[in-house]
Amino acid sequence: MRKALFLSFLFFIFLNPFFSQEKVQTEDLIAVELEELEKEKGFTEDEDLEELVTEEPPASLEDKDEKIPHQSLPGIPDEILQRPDVEKFRQQYLSEKWSKLLYQYLEDAMEYRLYVRKAIQEKEMPAILEYLPVVESNYKTNAKSRSGAIGMWQFMANSVWPFLTLNDFVDERLDPWKSTEGALKKLNDNYNYFQDWLLAIAAYNCGVGAMTKCLKKAQEKNYWYLVDHNLLPSQTAHYVPKLLAIADLAMNSKYYGIELPDHEQEFKELINERDGNFDYLEVNKAYSITQLAQEMRIDEDSLKHLNPSFILGMTHPTKKTQIRLPLGMKEPAQEAIKKLTPIEFPFKYTVVAGDSLWSISRRYGVTVQDICDLNNIKENAILKIGKVLYIPKK
Repeated sequence: MRKALFLSFLFFIFLNPFFSQEKVQTEDLIAVELEELEKEKGFTEDEDLEELVTEEPPASLEDKDEKIPHQSLPGIPDEILQRPDVEKFRQQYLSEKWSKLLYQYLEDAMEYRLYVRKAIQEKEMPAILEYLPVVESNYKTNAKSRSGAIGMWQFMANSVWPFLTLNDFVDERLDPWKSTEGALKKLNDNYNYFQDWLLAIAAYNCGVGAMTKCLKKAQEKNYWYLVDHNLLPSQTAHYVPKLLAIADLAMNSKYYGIELPDHEQEFKELINERDGNFDYLEVNKAYSITQLAQEMRIDEDSLKHLNPSFILGMTHPTKKTQIRLPLGMKEPAQEAIKKLTPIEFPFKYTVVAGDSLWSISRRYGVTVQDICDLNNIKENAILKIGKVLYIPKK
């Protein structure tokens, strides 16, 4: 029975269709984790993969050495942390391999994670939300799921508005600071609707509409009732337990005897980018980020790192746009922008069969390099039919 249940869980992960228009965001991460376990141990789908995940079950909270006290998660009773579905994910991340991976995820994400924590505290939202991007994307700012969700907070294109900007020139899903603002706004809206934080978090995964339908079938309007009565999509049923397990381990790493970034000490080191302190330059024409960096005599990659939402390497040609700058660099940027000529491009071309960059460049009397620079592509790029190219002015 145990084996059959677990294989059913695996079957759902790989074959289950989406529950609503908003994607179920964890399917990629769970699939990758299980694939990694298979590769490491040499197991196949015919063997009991559950044995791998649970290897050495940790002691319950009561059995732990009380010399290092367990810190309760704010708003989460300890009995919830001992639920089997939470324990399962905690066991997984307590294994040597997964604790190392979790350490790497948290350490690599520090630049953004501490900003997320600060924003959560300022908005008086649940502390566990700091670890939601681990569940979503392992804090990868350029993550893209098979279902098309993008960024650290995994927004789908159809769920961006009104939280973020998405157009031909700007994709704020790729901006960790703006996407954090958008995600927290969305989560707060969910909470205002459901008046329950766990329901709000789960709805971030499956969608408000899907969660509302589930609640209509429930006698009790709380997340754990939905889980225990199989009223949620399986991915959403595992979404919150995984978040709680990761948050518990991160806040109590010494208690559990694993090495993770020190939850309290790291927050004392918030400075500049980690604290979200920047200068901004507002423009309303298309300016090249590369040219601006060169004129300011600062590192081009550093300026692009602060402005990852400019997907074509330039600001929007007609809408007001803020360029994020290192703290103290606003005045040099203002002087530099005066020396730059805005990019002008009167044509927008849609690629058809047989097109090449060379043929398009000949048609409009510009160079291949001009087209590549404007569209942030390489000269040897393979053009997909239907792709829109912006053609610069001669």
